[in-house]
Amino acid sequence: GGGGARAPALHRVAAMTEVSMGRRIMAGRPPDKGSFPLDHFGECTALKEEYMRCLRDNSFDNMSCRYLSKQYLECRMDKNLMRHEPMSSLGFTDSDEAHKAPRKRGKEKTKESTGWVVGVDGIQPDRQSNWRRPTLINVARLFGGGEDHTPPKSA
Repeated sequence: GGGGARAPALHRVAAMTEVSMGRRIMAGRPPDKGSFPLDHFGECTALKEEYMRCLRDNSFDNMSCRYLSKQYLECRMDKNLMRHEPMSSLGFTDSDEAHKAPRKRGKEKTKESTGWVVGVDGIQPDRQSNWRRPTLINVARLFGGGEDHTPPKSA
């Protein structure tokens, strides 16, 4: 009947979803832990806020606050906001039960920490040995063969 002309058009539409502007579109992949509902009723919000406060108080070192993220995930599991899983499969250990002191961050000394000031001390390259001051080039001497290009003095 009349449906024969429609099939090729549907095939063309399907082909367009696979290739757009000459590039193949990768099919989306669901997240590893699946989808889970948002905490609409704020049942675990207090734990989340405590975790964020802990991060601020500990230089944003998440190792100091792992015990709170563990409690937060346990709260979500208890309230059916995510699937029940053993904490070990979520990367937690038995030592993640209490607060830990923040780790010391070993920062390399910067020029600024040794007293160098932008704009005052000028350009100081990191490797002094490779630094050469720019030289002015006499273009007339370079291309003119070294002749004198000053106009002759009138007598």
